[in-house]
Amino acid sequence: MRSIGTWASVALLALAGCGAGPAANASGNAAQNGSAPADATQADAVRERPVPCSVQAHGMGAVLRSVQGKPQQGGCDDSVDPQHVALDELIRIIPDQHPSFYYILASRLLAEGRRDEAVFWFYAGQLRYRIRLACHPDLQPDVEPALFGALQEEVGRPVNEYAGGDPDAWAASIERARDWDARTRNGYEPKAPCRAAIDDQRGGMGALIDQIRNNGDQIRAQRRAHGLPNRR
Repeated sequence: MRSIGTWASVALLALAGCGAGPAANASGNAAQNGSAPADATQADAVRERPVPCSVQAHGMGAVLRSVQGKPQQGGCDDSVDPQHVALDELIRIIPDQHPSFYYILASRLLAEGRRDEAVFWFYAGQLRYRIRLACHPDLQPDVEPALFGALQEEVGRPVNEYAGGDPDAWAASIERARDWDARTRNGYEPKAPCRAAIDDQRGGMGALIDQIRNNGDQIRAQRRAHGLPNRR
């Protein structure tokens, strides 16, 4: 099976402050948007929805067709533009979206100073993306798996640099994200065929929560040594 990395490596990144510059100051908006949208208890998708066109375009085949001036393959979904839909609307519809859209949501929230919300949605999306990759090991490697790696670096690094400044709040946000996933429908693809992957990835997420809670003082000391601020 293709490796998608471990949950523990996320904590180790913030613990060591690898490649990290000073984190942004904490926002005055400390709201945690950890509650499920109003329609989140509806049923899961009956079947997998088409892959978003923005995800399909990440693949090498799509890049080559673009360079060669050839039309892109059809069958993708361009009904939602996660970069431009209003943030609160994106939060409302996020249970029905591809996991990569959660990362875009987190990045946009971080840019708007809604940092605690960004942490929550980053981990909700990471859990759903890891489940998807584990449940579908035959996905084309240069498309969704490659995009996952890129998003973990591009979005995950600044989110974790901020989150690590308060280990207790960090662990609590991850736990809320795990609980949200458990009680919230997956409107992008059905959960039932992926039950083993769900259980495995939720277990890994639980181990990460424990690791952060058990190493709070060490995380703070390592951040100080690397010039990163601690909020608490």
